[in-house]
Amino acid sequence: MPLSLTPLRLLLGGLCIFFSYYLGRALSARVDGRASNAQVMRWVLRVVVTALGTAWGGLDMLALLLLGLAAAFIALGFFVGQRPRKPGEDLSKQMFPED
Repeated sequence: MPLSLTPLRLLLGGLCIFFSYYLGRALSARVDGRASNAQVMRWVLRVVVTALGTAWGGLDMLALLLLGLAAAFIALGFFVGQRPRKPGEDLSKQMFPED
């Protein structure tokens, strides 16, 4: 792989990792029934295209590292999506007192 394509592969790998996190969140939302199949497939398509761009020149150490991080970020996004959320802070009593 020519050295001149390395920055482009790093950029695509970074985008793949970023998209992978949100793919995990979308998968979590799909399991809970908060997202449609179309929303999940949009993230799958983004991850697949950037992963193919990262591994275009062959599966060398850089591509395997970036794809491994992408897989880890899918799991992290799913984990974060499944965690219980804190209830939102209710400021209505402070903004509109009953006095």
